[in-house]
Amino acid sequence: MLTVQEFAKHLDLAYLSPNLQEKDIIEACNIAKKYKVANVNVNSYWAELVVKELEGSGVGPSAVIGFPYGACLPEVKYFELQKMVDLGCTACDMVINIGALKDGNWDLVRSEVREFARICGDKCKTKLIFEVAFLTDDEIAKLTRICCEEGIDYVKTATGSQAFPDLNQVLIMKENLSGKTKIKVSGVPRTFTLPAVLYMIEEIGVELVGTRSAGKLVEQYEKLLAAKGK
Repeated sequence: MLTVQEFAKHLDLAYLSPNLQEKDIIEACNIAKKYKVANVNVNSYWAELVVKELEGSGVGPSAVIGFPYGACLPEVKYFELQKMVDLGCTACDMVINIGALKDGNWDLVRSEVREFARICGDKCKTKLIFEVAFLTDDEIAKLTRICCEEGIDYVKTATGSQAFPDLNQVLIMKENLSGKTKIKVSGVPRTFTLPAVLYMIEEIGVELVGTRSAGKLVEQYEKLLAAKGK
C-alpha cells in the first residue's frame, strides 16, 4: 500500500468558492502544509498569497484559469496564465472553451491547449479542465489525444461547478492517454470517500484527485494503515 506521504501527494486541496476570504485561503495553506498534499488550488486573485504562504513547504501553489466556464477570450486566459507563472505558481488548471469545442471549432481548442503548454513551459505544470459532463465520449477521447499531443501534464475531468463526471468518462480519458500526460479527477461531490479515492488511484491509475476534503482523506488513510498495522 501507499505510505501516508505517497497518498497525500495524490491530492490537490481545492479552495475555489467565490465567497472565500483571506483567512480561508490561509487556512487552506495551513491544512496543505500539515498534510503535505500536492498542491493548493485557488482562484487567481489569491495566488500571490498562496505562493507566499506555501514557500518552502513542498506544497505547490496552483491557480485556476478561465474558471469556471472557460468561455472568456483566449487572450484573457493567456494574460491570466502568464501572471500566475510570473507570480511563481508551480501548476495551473485551465478550463477549455467548452462551447467552441461543442461547435466543432477544434482549431481554437488546439490553439488554447498549445498556448497553455507554451506559456507554462517547464516552470508550471499544466492541468486542462474538460467539464466532461457536457462532452460526448468521442469528444472526451479527441480532447484527451490533443492534450497528449501538445504535452499537457494532466487531463482533468471537471470544475465542480457543473454536472459531475462518471467512471466511464475517466476510463475514456485513460484509454486515450499517451506520452507524459496523466489524469486528475475533480468536480465530484464535495466530500470524496476514501474507498472511491483509493479505487481511482490504485485500480484506474489516476495521478491526482482534487478536493476540498484532502486533509480529512489523509487523516482517514493514516487511520486505515494503523488499523492494518502498517
